[in-house]
Amino acid sequence: MTSKSQKFESFQKSILEQLTQTNAKLDKICALLVSNQLLQECVSPEGTVRSASECAEIVSESFCAGMCLGEELNIRSKEFEYQKSEFFLDEDEEDEEEEEDDEGDDLPPYRHPALKF
Repeated sequence: MTSKSQKFESFQKSILEQLTQTNAKLDKICALLVSNQLLQECVSPEGTVRSASECAEIVSESFCAGMCLGEELNIRSKEFEYQKSEFFLDEDEEDEEEEEDDEGDDLPPYRHPALKF
């Protein structure tokens, strides 16, 4: 049993190391994105130079707006999943019903006489 627990601990350590490396890379990406936005916001659309406080305010407002939009998207996604689960049949149930309906049909599909194919 000790070998299983040792394997599990080594697996946990490797996962933890991978997550740590991933988080460090994500931190770098976030820093680069914020730096890029700061550089873009240094000059207004009219061509005037903005102060550091104006740039910081713009970046923080856009971050807050992004967080709000992300939360709104999560809420709407949950509502959609709920509505889908409540008002639509599962695909498996639909397939079973179609198979049951098709079992009694021995007639060929109807074709309009004017259509030749």
